[in-house]
Amino acid sequence: MKRPIAIAAAIAVSALSTGLWAEDTPATPPAPPATPEVAPPPVPPAEPVAPEKAWSLDLGADYASRYLFRGVSLLGDKHVLDPHAHFGIGNFGVYYYGYFGDIPDTHDKYQEADFGADYTVALGEKVSLTVGAVTYQYNKSAQNDIGFFNTYEFYGILSFDTLLTPTVTFYRDVDKVEGGYLSVGISHGFTLTPKVSLNLSGSVGFDFHYNNKNVSNGTFNDVLLGVDLPVQITDAFSLHAMVQQTMSQTGLDKLNDDPALKQFYGDQTIFTFGLAYSF
Repeated sequence: MKRPIAIAAAIAVSALSTGLWAEDTPATPPAPPATPEVAPPPVPPAEPVAPEKAWSLDLGADYASRYLFRGVSLLGDKHVLDPHAHFGIGNFGVYYYGYFGDIPDTHDKYQEADFGADYTVALGEKVSLTVGAVTYQYNKSAQNDIGFFNTYEFYGILSFDTLLTPTVTFYRDVDKVEGGYLSVGISHGFTLTPKVSLNLSGSVGFDFHYNNKNVSNGTFNDVLLGVDLPVQITDAFSLHAMVQQTMSQTGLDKLNDDPALKQFYGDQTIFTFGLAYSF
């Protein structure tokens, strides 16, 4: 009879100890809810790169104290207004230059319209050649008073992308004038501020029976020095002020026998102010 009692007692002790252990052991906390996956924000599409503009349009106007053309002050000491426009697409360009002023010793007005076109080709990395043609159209007063008649000419310009950016330009009138003019020039620009520059230039000209039919071809005609101060107001709009000094040489000096002609063929200082807008 003692064995059943002993077994019962053992079962009771085992149950009691199991209950005490259960009370001392903390319960495992429930796992937190899974964090929902958040999709990353969409990446905005890249802005398309605008293709480089293949054309350009430049409009402007200058007001000069004299109308200087190939060493000659065509209107003496009279001022001139010069509106101009240039349209380019690729290597091809067309342009217009107008000149409006007073004819000396008359009450008549001077009007001139120049229309031209040219094309530029590269001759290697540092040299380019521009070939073109231009026509000069005059009003009746210019034709009757000073003998300027409608004409046209061809020209070529060699440009060198080197120190002082030298250029060699030859113009040949094949109509009314039947003469030529050669110009050799250099220039250099300096940046004064992000919007202001200083450009220096100089050129020498040689007459091939353009200004003076009584001298030999290639006669030294003139020297021209210039200082230009362009100011960029916006990306498209700019102003500039320029002063030039021309010095007549042999070809023009031979036309200065009459003192009254020095206002046309003598040494001159020219002041120019202008504005331009680019599209």
